[in-house]
Amino acid sequence: MLGKQSGQMGFGDLEAMGRLPEGHFLKNIDGHIDWRPFEKILEPLYHPKLGRPSHPPLVMFKALLLQQWYGLSDPGLEEAICDRLSFQRFLGLSFADPVPDETRICRFRTMLAQAGLGERLFALLEEQLDAKGMIVRRGSLIDATLIKAQPHPPRRGEPSPDPEADWTRRGKDGHFGYKVHLTVDQGSGLIRRLALTSAGTSESNLFEEMVIGDEAAVFADGAYAKDARKKAMRGRGVFCGIINRPWRYRPITEQQKRRNKFYARVRRAVARVIGTLKCRYGLARCRYIGGGRNRCHHWLVGICYNLRKMLVLQGST
Repeated sequence: MLGKQSGQMGFGDLEAMGRLPEGHFLKNIDGHIDWRPFEKILEPLYHPKLGRPSHPPLVMFKALLLQQWYGLSDPGLEEAICDRLSFQRFLGLSFADPVPDETRICRFRTMLAQAGLGERLFALLEEQLDAKGMIVRRGSLIDATLIKAQPHPPRRGEPSPDPEADWTRRGKDGHFGYKVHLTVDQGSGLIRRLALTSAGTSESNLFEEMVIGDEAAVFADGAYAKDARKKAMRGRGVFCGIINRPWRYRPITEQQKRRNKFYARVRRAVARVIGTLKCRYGLARCRYIGGGRNRCHHWLVGICYNLRKMLVLQGST
């Protein structure tokens, strides 16, 4: 068990931890993930024993995961760790170990964003999920969604409070913020790629980046449609499930309309993932100002989503 000082459990700790049911959500995650590779990546952030005493980086990282799963603020997370045995067990803290306070939680999140480790941690989790045989590779479902910036958009003539956010138009409405691009594994529903750009970035520009390269098919909406792109995919033996859309002098055929209906049914899975991220993990609006911290937050959300999905696929929830 990891802890800030002793890291050792007393009889009272063991008695209390024994009261947690075997099927507890956090207990199941701890039993299915090898945290040692995560600890190795996080170690360079700071030394927990040099300078001012601090909690090990892995403890702080797992605290950020708890924050996403349970929708807590920094002060709320500190209070919940004090209150909940399940949180203390997940973090490896004994009753004698001090709890990370809200200031240290905030500072660690900033350090994690500045180090740009979110993508590496996400990829590390994907390796473990792949080793468990959970990634199907039947197909990749690619899509993008708009996320409102934090705080509210500037008025005309005012400087932007978030210089990396941007304006775009969706239908008749203007939108100020970011755009989240994601790739979902067909069959498992796991997220395999994530990217955060300004709202004005065309999703078509990130298509090649969002294609994994090991999938048997790719499904995407009409925003990604390009004849050369479809031809290149078919040339690699990849089934092209990009929605057909009419051009100025070239309406789509009845056969293409039937294909579109089939592609749309397959693509429902990525829409469900986006809905979950927005409703359960609060991605309808960015939590922070600035692309760096928001990207870190989105990688954390992707890790949390895949960990929960892992339990669903294993029937452990």
